[in-house]
Amino acid sequence: MIGNRKINLDEICIGLVLFTLPVSMKLNSIILIITSAYFTYKILKVRTLKNIRFYGISILFFAAQLLSFFLSVNNKEAEEKLILYLSFIIFPFIFSYAQSNIKLEKFRLFKWLFYGIITVLIYGLIRFLYDIVVLDARYDYGRGVALFLKYIPHHIYFSMYVLISIYIVVLEFLENRKSKVLMIFVPVLFLSLILLSSRMAIALSILVLPPFIYYKLNHVINRRKAFIVIFSTVLLLTIIGFSNKFARDRILYTYYEITDMEISENPFSGISFREKIWKGSIYLIKKSPWIGYGVGDTQRKLNDSYKSFGFEEVIWFNAHNQYLQLILHHGLLIVLLLFVMLFLLLKKLVKKKAHFVLFCWLIIGSFSLTESILSRQWGVILFAFVLNYSIYLAQDETKEII
Repeated sequence: MIGNRKINLDEICIGLVLFTLPVSMKLNSIILIITSAYFTYKILKVRTLKNIRFYGISILFFAAQLLSFFLSVNNKEAEEKLILYLSFIIFPFIFSYAQSNIKLEKFRLFKWLFYGIITVLIYGLIRFLYDIVVLDARYDYGRGVALFLKYIPHHIYFSMYVLISIYIVVLEFLENRKSKVLMIFVPVLFLSLILLSSRMAIALSILVLPPFIYYKLNHVINRRKAFIVIFSTVLLLTIIGFSNKFARDRILYTYYEITDMEISENPFSGISFREKIWKGSIYLIKKSPWIGYGVGDTQRKLNDSYKSFGFEEVIWFNAHNQYLQLILHHGLLIVLLLFVMLFLLLKKLVKKKAHFVLFCWLIIGSFSLTESILSRQWGVILFAFVLNYSIYLAQDETKEII
């Protein structure tokens, strides 16, 4: 039997990985190393690795990257990408230990991500005000939001964290009547999604997040009241958010390049920017669909493809679609194997009605349509964490979904 103090220390070690994710990549790496060392000691102490067999899909992600490393000519680039995927090896050891020794509850884990987001937002606000008041920074078209965005992580990844954090806090409030104080921050986080100006995040916050919350709220109050509460809240927050010109124009001018919309300036990259990237990526896939090009050589091949189409402005951009990126790296054979295994895992989660992790996968899968999220540590750590937590829930038949 494990005492409460011991369980808390285990949870804190795992939770700090999520807390530092939006705060600092360097700090996140340090915490990940410390946590992996801590759980390696725990595993050696109990002398068991029997549960590691459940985590084959995570190890397979690393194995695919390792194979791609050996097939790459550009070893330096391939080495950086391989190191990036080490979390797919680290998390299986952590969660396989937890499988037999810890009851990991979703809110007690993911509240750390919420705390990390709040920390970053407070820091960003302080630095933003300092720039405006002390440094007399510009505060005209888009500058208010732009100055704020300067002090937070990449807005795409931060938007993913915010969506997951909003849902976990609301879920805990509706299911257990807890996190009442944290609910105060939910409207602020929703508004931050609009100001972050990720078009995918805005679409998910309006079209996906409300139905998930409605499903849970429907168990607390009747359907009509649940609909009115959610619809009126989302509508009010959306109106407030889009009162900001920067956020509003990001949506209005999404298609300005292909609709001949007259604008006074070109402040954003429209849809045609990604069309060029995807055209170059798909052209490469058609040339080598089954084995790909290797993690070290893909970007060079993409640059050559962009040049052949005359798309000089997108050189050095990745595929901006994780599905295309994986095929370019590993080829269809390996990608199909990974996707089949992932599908079987998700099927188990659906049967267990694991709504929270399914919501996380929906967020990850949606952002993967427009971003290569596994190209940066922000995305790799989140993906690997959710993957291994999903396996933890799905494989242990003795645990309820918690």
